[in-house]
Amino acid sequence: MIKTAASKKELASEAFKENKFEEAITLFDECLALDTLNLNYNATVLLNKAIALCKLKKNELALKALNLCIKYSP
Repeated sequence: MIKTAASKKELASEAFKENKFEEAITLFDECLALDTLNLNYNATVLLNKAIALCKLKKNELALKALNLCIKYSP
């Protein structure tokens, strides 16, 4: 499970670096679904997702992701 999550997160990060923000967001969501109990990992993924959402000018969705990030890792 940990290897799968790390691999998926790496794919998401690569998509982000290539400015493929929609793809990165989808992959970040897949990362979140892999291990719902790993709060620190999920907080990091949510932060990355929020940044991608901001790049797409989806600020309300980014704010929701950030609020959840703070909830997971205050």
